[in-house]
Amino acid sequence: MLGFSLLKHSFQFVNVEYREGRPVVERFASRRTPVPFNLENALKEEQRAHFRGIIGEAAEVFKLKGPVVVSVDSHLAFVKKFLVDLGAELNEIEEQLNWEFRQILPEPSLEEYQFVFDRLPGGFYEGQDAVVAVAFRKTLLDTVRDLFAPAGLEVQWIDLDVFSALYAINRLYGTREFDLCVLVDVREDLAKIQFVRKGEFFDLYTVKFSELEENEVHTFDSPESVAKLLKKEIQRKLIEYKLDSEEKPVDTLYLYGEKADQNMADVLITDSARDVVFVEPFQKLEMDVPEESSQEVFSSRYTACVGSALRSVI
Repeated sequence: MLGFSLLKHSFQFVNVEYREGRPVVERFASRRTPVPFNLENALKEEQRAHFRGIIGEAAEVFKLKGPVVVSVDSHLAFVKKFLVDLGAELNEIEEQLNWEFRQILPEPSLEEYQFVFDRLPGGFYEGQDAVVAVAFRKTLLDTVRDLFAPAGLEVQWIDLDVFSALYAINRLYGTREFDLCVLVDVREDLAKIQFVRKGEFFDLYTVKFSELEENEVHTFDSPESVAKLLKKEIQRKLIEYKLDSEEKPVDTLYLYGEKADQNMADVLITDSARDVVFVEPFQKLEMDVPEESSQEVFSSRYTACVGSALRSVI
């Protein structure tokens, strides 16, 4: 059971095996990419060789085998949520999906995309269900499969990092019993804020750590300044959802990612959330890794990757 995350600045993998019904982490590693993994670089053969090399080296050094579930950065796809009638048939949903994406994609380019969607459980919208849909560029999907092929690894499924992280946190921490949770992925230059209701995707918002103020660039670079920015942006979205007047509308805020740490989690404790959790998936899983790997304490950066690995057993 092998999960990979292809993030903008790093590639990661987690290898999980089930023993007596329990998931056990056997291998994990992270490697920084020489150039950012974005659509432009992914489609250039000279840069693609660098990405293949990282994956190939990991497969050789760690003896990786079997199918792999891959999560890619959500900025490499379009995510759209829309509402449908409870009794809507599959063809009606597909027709509405096409209409929704025609509003954000040029008509001639629609054939360049592959669309996938999932119907979310009802309960928040009277008489309606929500559908979350993703539009992937077909060339991106082909490129991802191509990166793993030389290493003898077959790509079983490609997902977005935010959905893989949600899957991991649902499995390891549990959000389904809560009305509203917030998942915050802290990266080098931005944070992805995912709002979750009853364990299901509700909304996704990205906030950058630099902004233009009176012709000067203001950068949020300390844990304290980032935490204050996140507080402000989360509160702004709660006002948009008309939830700001409720007492502590957010049940739990889950903090994870490359630049997340416990100090930031401590600063984020606010009147808006009942609890703030710094996500460390390896503390929730049994570990059987080489001694040299066990020295890495913080596993927060592997949250999406763990979700990919756990998905691969389904």
